[in-house]
Amino acid sequence: MKKRWITVILALMVALVLSVGQVLARPPARGDYGPMDEERRAELRERIELIWMWRLTEELDLTQEEGATIFPVLRQYEEKKRALRDENRELVRELDQLIEANASEGKLKKAIQALAENEKKYHQVKEEGFQKLERILPVEKQARYIVFQQEFRREIHRLLRRSRGTGRGPERP
Repeated sequence: MKKRWITVILALMVALVLSVGQVLARPPARGDYGPMDEERRAELRERIELIWMWRLTEELDLTQEEGATIFPVLRQYEEKKRALRDENRELVRELDQLIEANASEGKLKKAIQALAENEKKYHQVKEEGFQKLERILPVEKQARYIVFQQEFRREIHRLLRRSRGTGRGPERP
């Protein structure tokens, strides 16, 4: 049964890797080769998340019970972190606009404080997620999860840079 499960996961991983390549290779819907539209971004995010789930299952050798318990928790915390990252980007844009408008020192300080609060919230959410993870997974799998996250994020960023044509220079280990 386990071999069959692994075969199914591997087949799906191959299909998803190919489909992510198709999403990245497809020209933007607007035809202006500018930033991705929201629909394409959501589609790419969903496909990357599926690849992440399968690779994580394989890397941590998760049982079905562990997977059923861990993925809803991780998805919840990833959504919270994503929302905070989006908010952070918006706050930085606002700060940039304030700088361009020669805003008062008070307005700049307020914007900086909002960014600092956002960072605190982000780290709190990250810590809460890891505390829940500690209650679900044994220590060795927690350690493997941390290493996997770092490597997977690096790999995805490298693929995105290459797809945009900005992945120049030697690859980092």
